[in-house]
Amino acid sequence: HPYIYKITFATANESSALVIRPFSEKGTLKDLIYKAKPKDPYLKKYCNPKKIQGLELQQIKTYGRQILEVLKFLHEKGFPYGHLHSANVMLDGDTCKLLDLENSLLGLPSFYRSYFSQFRKIN
Repeated sequence: HPYIYKITFATANESSALVIRPFSEKGTLKDLIYKAKPKDPYLKKYCNPKKIQGLELQQIKTYGRQILEVLKFLHEKGFPYGHLHSANVMLDGDTCKLLDLENSLLGLPSFYRSYFSQFRKIN
């Protein structure tokens, strides 16, 4: 799918998994929002609230549509994706691509699990 970031190499065994993707100079959607460089340390990139900037309306429309299209595609294929957040959206020019699709295959809990597991009626 055009909105899924490619994997260069992947392997797994009984106790671990390894996934390698190409490095992107532009970084993730989170990097764009925080005006951060992908190679900078985490604390330098994301712990200065003064650097945060919003996206332009056209960017929101474009990225939102692309994310919804790939989520629709995954849903139609019966593939769960519970790890949607700005750090899992890689930017490639004016295109955004989802990362970490393998998390559900590896049995990792959803990014939002802690938020909805507090409700009794949701399993």
